[in-house]
Amino acid sequence: MPSLFTLLLIGCCFASSLAEVTCPDGFTLINGRKCVQISYGTGPHADIAKECKSVGARLVTIKNQEDNDAINDFAIKSSCFSYWIGVSCLSINGNTTCYNDDYSGPVTYKNWAPRHPRISTDKYKFSLSVYAESSWNFALPWKTVDGSSIAYQGICEVPTTFADPSCKYNYNGYCYIPSHEIPGVTTNSTTYPKAQAICRSLNANIVSIHSKLENDYIKSIYKDSGVYQITLGAQAFQPHVFNWVDGSSFDFSYRSPFDNFTGNCLQMDTLDGLWTEVNCQVFNNFLCQRKIGGRSENLRIVPSHIDLSDSSGCDNTIVLAPGTITSFGYGTSPLPVANCLWRVAALGSDQVAIYFTEMEIGNWLYVETQPGKPDRKFNGSMDEARYVAPGNTAMIVHYSDRDTNLKGFKGVVMAY
Repeated sequence: MPSLFTLLLIGCCFASSLAEVTCPDGFTLINGRKCVQISYGTGPHADIAKECKSVGARLVTIKNQEDNDAINDFAIKSSCFSYWIGVSCLSINGNTTCYNDDYSGPVTYKNWAPRHPRISTDKYKFSLSVYAESSWNFALPWKTVDGSSIAYQGICEVPTTFADPSCKYNYNGYCYIPSHEIPGVTTNSTTYPKAQAICRSLNANIVSIHSKLENDYIKSIYKDSGVYQITLGAQAFQPHVFNWVDGSSFDFSYRSPFDNFTGNCLQMDTLDGLWTEVNCQVFNNFLCQRKIGGRSENLRIVPSHIDLSDSSGCDNTIVLAPGTITSFGYGTSPLPVANCLWRVAALGSDQVAIYFTEMEIGNWLYVETQPGKPDRKFNGSMDEARYVAPGNTAMIVHYSDRDTNLKGFKGVVMAY
């Protein structure tokens, strides 16, 4: 009787013959290119978006009329008549800009109801959620609303993939094989060279990561596993500059802003998803990644700033992750006195996180999700400090009247 390890190798060799477009378990294929699932319950936008994220999915994005009609039909057949979709709108200075939650950029296909998307005139409530309503005859227009004020179902989406019965973790055309689940391997944790040798024996490589969506999916693999760090398939060819061992483009990074170590490999923290440099001889768990069939285009968004007139991000700007905020006049001496409000945001199910990499201030800096109710406050000097908001928006308030002869602060805004 062949061993499980032998069966896994056979699956590797014949995966290409099984390359039929399909969806992960629990998801339905529509239009031959979208894998969707109705959320289990109803709730505010943030709760339903997080439910999708917990299974490596996002709220559905709709980019053409054909998909809009197909999603409407799917919703009707599922008895879902109002549902959150994967669009996030940010409103400031009389303008509203809406983005796809999959990080592919601003929405181009639009199915707005009259007088939508709405414009928020409250400088503290600058984020709007989007829902759609289904109809037996045609898809009804989209509407914007305060996502915390009403409960709907949602439609979750993951990328299509290819059929491979031997693969437990099948995502976006790749099979992911955690070291602690590889049959016949006597050690789950080893050095980078030995890990790559094990992966190559499975016709795979140590994992490369090309989007925030993929990073989140990998986090979901290790949920409740007891594994907290994994080696990634990257090696440095000069200090702090990496290539993927599988030869793919290094087109996405989720490096920790606090990482000051110089190593020749990268590891991922499976709890927060951040990457840090590490020595390649360190023993770590690892994740192999084997190609099943074609891969859809990696989706990401460049840092976006709306009406940016001051590089600090003070007052008249929304800084969308990934981005940077600083004290007003940061880098000059003496610092000018300013009373500033910074608005920061991530998309969809992502929480917004601020990593303060430099701070030398003489007055309190407040981080708020509701005006006048600080969640955290900082003062004085520190090398690093972190704040993760409960949702996808936050505000930073600081009056720099006591910062004149100090450095001020710098923060990196990231999706968490």
